[in-house]
Amino acid sequence: MALRALIFTLCLAAGAAAPKPADASLEDEASAFVADRGGRLVEILGLPHGDDRRSRFGAWLAESFNLEVMARLALGPYRKLATDAQIDAFNAAFFGYIVATSEARFDTFAGYDFRVARARSMSDAAAVVRARIVAPEGGNQVVDFRVERGAAGRLRIVDIAVEGLSMLKTQRDEFGAIIRRDGLDGLVESLKVRAGEIAAGD
Repeated sequence: MALRALIFTLCLAAGAAAPKPADASLEDEASAFVADRGGRLVEILGLPHGDDRRSRFGAWLAESFNLEVMARLALGPYRKLATDAQIDAFNAAFFGYIVATSEARFDTFAGYDFRVARARSMSDAAAVVRARIVAPEGGNQVVDFRVERGAAGRLRIVDIAVEGLSMLKTQRDEFGAIIRRDGLDGLVESLKVRAGEIAAGD
């Protein structure tokens, strides 16, 4: 399948009155998953910039995130209007864009400490894990990871919210605006250009 081949090529993250969680074991498992992925991310961010770090980051991203689901959700209703060829082109551009932009975004946390605070079940197969990324001087940012269990039973992250701002919603709104102006082919070209510009800035 072209999608999986591409991922491989990329080498390729209250209270007493509250109701009982739908699945407490899922909360524990999701917390452990995010803690493990966060710890690995901190190690990668400690490496020198360059192709080796980007390759390792791409592999971490593919292991940690459900990129197929994220691509589908980011395209939103426009996916129904796209041809198979357009979807394949979008997926390829999206994966390259996600690797480049996510590495740049997470790079601001290099040298920070990653701490899981708590988890909350959203359904039998989904939970939100809250983590705090703590700066050496003591400041911190709150990051929520939405984790879902796929058909194969493996946990993967499908969205991140930093200080309450959803990455998926932001992408969907931004991508939709570009599609309305330039079409889906225009969005694909835009993602390629932006990923290339970020990579060239190393």
